[in-house]
Amino acid sequence: MPIPPYLDAAKDLEPNKEQWAAYQSEGNFVALAGPGSGKTKVLTTKLAKIIHEDIEPPRGLACVTYSNECARELRRRLKKIGVSGSGRIFIGTVHSFCFQHIVRPYARLADLDIAWPIRVATQNEQNEQFSNAVSNTLGPDQNPYDWRFPSMAYRRVYLDRGSTVWKKTDKGCANIVEEYERLLRNRGLIDFDDMMLLGLQLVKKHDWVRSSIHAKFPAFIVDEYQDLGVPLHELVMALCFSQGEKNCRLFAVGDPDQSIYGFAGAQPNLLQELSKRNGVGTETLRLNYRSRQNIIDASELALLEDRGYRSATKETGVIEFHGFPEGLKQQAAFIASKLVPSLLKNEVVENRGDIAVLYCTKYEGDFIADALSEAGTEYLRIDNNAAYPKTILTRWLEDCAQWCMSNGGNEAPLLRSIINDYRKLNNKLQSERDRIEAGQKLVRCLMRHNNTNEPLQKWLHTLATECLFEHLRADGTQDQEIANLEALLEIASDDGKISDWTIERFGGQGGTPEHLNLMTLHSSKGLEFEVVILFAMNDGIIPSYRQTKPEQKHEPRRLFYVGLTRAKTEVHITYSGKRETRYRTRTSGPSEFVAELKERLEK
Repeated sequence: MPIPPYLDAAKDLEPNKEQWAAYQSEGNFVALAGPGSGKTKVLTTKLAKIIHEDIEPPRGLACVTYSNECARELRRRLKKIGVSGSGRIFIGTVHSFCFQHIVRPYARLADLDIAWPIRVATQNEQNEQFSNAVSNTLGPDQNPYDWRFPSMAYRRVYLDRGSTVWKKTDKGCANIVEEYERLLRNRGLIDFDDMMLLGLQLVKKHDWVRSSIHAKFPAFIVDEYQDLGVPLHELVMALCFSQGEKNCRLFAVGDPDQSIYGFAGAQPNLLQELSKRNGVGTETLRLNYRSRQNIIDASELALLEDRGYRSATKETGVIEFHGFPEGLKQQAAFIASKLVPSLLKNEVVENRGDIAVLYCTKYEGDFIADALSEAGTEYLRIDNNAAYPKTILTRWLEDCAQWCMSNGGNEAPLLRSIINDYRKLNNKLQSERDRIEAGQKLVRCLMRHNNTNEPLQKWLHTLATECLFEHLRADGTQDQEIANLEALLEIASDDGKISDWTIERFGGQGGTPEHLNLMTLHSSKGLEFEVVILFAMNDGIIPSYRQTKPEQKHEPRRLFYVGLTRAKTEVHITYSGKRETRYRTRTSGPSEFVAELKERLEK
């Protein structure tokens, strides 16, 4: 009888005593995982062990993480060790977990005060009602954009609306949030954060809800714990640490040094507190399998903390600084016309896909994207100015295109996974017959249109009209994805910005060796590349010109640290003496983080 693939993967963990301790752990456990320490391998191998050895069917486990991109990577890794998606295993964001497994099944039973059937507000609907809430509470002269991030973060941090803290800490934000939620409810809507906040409300208030979740998911696994904030932490406390109840078993991984979502309410101290809790085992994963030692040392210098991380290799990496007096365009031109070609010519990398250009915001991304386009270099861009948003639906469509490209070859996403993900886009498919028929209809459509040179426009239109629109509209909670599909069809039309794309090029947006990677520093977390180019590391950009107080600089410093630690062998940092903004050219030098690091490395 063949050995299950996860047991082969587990053998790789055994030489590392910290990883092995995490894998062999029983009960509640926290792995504090430094960059490149193999935390995803530990998490996925441990998940496989739990589902195969500790949980009898039909019970299963839930694995929650920060973003759909993180969930996508976990599913990819699990596929390699023989764990595919099934009804027993949930892998997704904490928002989708709460919605699918708490709010949707239990809201009516618990008499939760929301409309039924549940309708999720589109982004345009959210923006409209938030603007109305700001106007109603603070007056029509206030700019809603200035209040959006502070109010939404406030909503995720201060959860007890009955406490004095709710109003006293920031009365303006509290009033905006209450009015915004009132306006949504009057229209029979909930939003993205409501999924999590209402789910938490049900779990904390009703012991029978907690018991039901435990019956289905006796194990609760959390990835990137430091980024998930107060609602997730309280959900974990309720499901895993309620007194006098059968609790879910917790396995969590994370790194407080890589907490970069404070603007969204993340609090890295919550992970540290959890790791010190009585009855919770813990290990720190210190061996870095990704980066060369001098890159690790440089990252710790940038963080201003000595973590004692060590490299698994004795080879030396490269860290280079590139200063340009004329601004972002000059930096971008150097990267596109000289640095990237040099890396390829000198065989530092085999393919463009081994290189990532990281930057702070979509605004800087425009400069490097323009320079690469002028140089004729193919790239994959992940930020808010990308050709289209990376959502659950568009990522699924990329998988479909990849499957069509390879005719179901070994490198393609599994057709079974594509069908399962398709079914999840319509939770109204109750009967097995309905689920089978939906899958068959999709497969027939894909099989008829698997010519890689077929125009993307034609392929998308066929999928949309024969399958997707009917499928999504039947659910009632997919209005935003319908809007995303309509937007994608528009930009693929004759006058759209991707009108010349084929199925093959679209499928390549899921990542190919020939596409240079462009992404924000935030989007890069959890990824690794042979070479990292940190672009536009200017004063006023990182930290921003608004982040002047020492306490305001902690998170941008961690963001700089995250960028450095994505690299395996080389880091190139570009900066300039001035930078262009939407309004004027600002005179500035390198980021203070760059200047500090450069000075320390030269000592």
